[in-house]
Amino acid sequence: MTFRHEHLVRINDPTLARSLWLTRQQLWLGLRHTVLMPQSVDHSIDHVGVREIAAGVFSREIRRGHSVVADEVTLVAEDSMTICADASGQFCGSSLSIRIEEPAPQILFVRFVYELVGLESDRTEEEDNARRSAYQASDIERVREARRHASELH
Repeated sequence: MTFRHEHLVRINDPTLARSLWLTRQQLWLGLRHTVLMPQSVDHSIDHVGVREIAAGVFSREIRRGHSVVADEVTLVAEDSMTICADASGQFCGSSLSIRIEEPAPQILFVRFVYELVGLESDRTEEEDNARRSAYQASDIERVREARRHASELH
């Protein structure tokens, strides 16, 4: 049974004068940082090994204690990134897509799309809602880290 969750995070908001406005390139570099160094967002990660296997395609090995998860990341410069779950794991076929959207000049959003397979078919709506909330909180933290990274590049 597949679980799908999609949401947007606004980056540049004209009603918030205090927030740091990011260019598309700054946002991209910040998001890229969070994908290639996921421990900057998820502090439960003990170690990450990343290697490029083709132009713009990376494999990652993420360790938490004795648990090891492998996945593959595809980057499309200044546009999107897709993380695909380990082909041999329980969630094989699952993915997270992160796409920068710019509906008007300098008005940036990030669209997060989760597609999970391998979940229990008898799960409850409450479990799915908790999963959605956790993903949204994680993505907001990802955007915060992307902003921090971008501000350090100035």
